[in-house]
Parts: sequence; C-alpha cells; structure tokens
Amino acid sequence: MAFRNVVFAALAAFTLAGAAAPATAQTDRDGQQRWINIVNRSGVTIREFYMTDVDTRGWGDDRLGQEVVEPGDSLRVVPTPRQRARGYCQFDMKVVFANDRTVERRGVNLCSTTNLVCTSTGSCRTN
Repeated sequence: MAFRNVVFAALAAFTLAGAAAPATAQTDRDGQQRWINIVNRSGVTIREFYMTDVDTRGWGDDRLGQEVVEPGDSLRVVPTPRQRARGYCQFDMKVVFANDRTVERRGVNLCSTTNLVCTSTGSCRTN
C-alpha cells in the first residue's frame, strides 16, 4: 500500500509540473506573454474567434477551429507563430456567437491584457 501511495504522489507531482510548463512556454523571445483568455459570461456559446495583429488586413482563420466556448467557460488563445515572431503587442479581435451576433475589439494590447470577458452578445471587455 505504501508503494502505491508513492506512485500516486509521483504521478501527481509530474502532472503538476507539466501543468505549469505551458505558461512558461508561452513567453516569447522578447519576454512578452502574448495570449488572451476568452471568458464567456454571456448566455450564448462563442462559436468563432478571430485575432490578427493591427497591421494585417482581414481576419484570417477562425482561431477556435473545432472548439467553442460555452457559457461559463474560458479558453486561452495564442497568436500564430508568424504573428508572435513579428513582435506585435496590438491585436484586433472578433468574437462570433452562436446566434450570429459579433463583437469586435480593436488594438487590444496582448502584452498587458490577459482576458477578453464577454458578458453579453454585445459586450466583450479586456482586463
């Protein structure tokens, strides 16, 4: 029984160490952390999310892919490797809800902002 407890403790420590690793890995070469947590506090599922640096025209691909952000959930989104390599902090974002309502936020500073909180299908704010 003691051996079993040691194995479980080792697995738990390994899991916790692995869980901490992504935050460090998301720091870019210049020391900036470029990512955003999409927090859905609305009553409608977020179906799509677009994010592009402020000097790129067009929205590009849906950054959620097959994922959605259900009401009450959150999801971290990281810029593409190309966007990160360019060193931008300012990004434009577009949230598309399941009811086809959209919210756009322009010039969001990912180097100082960590959350995009959507409280309704008409309001998403950064903090």
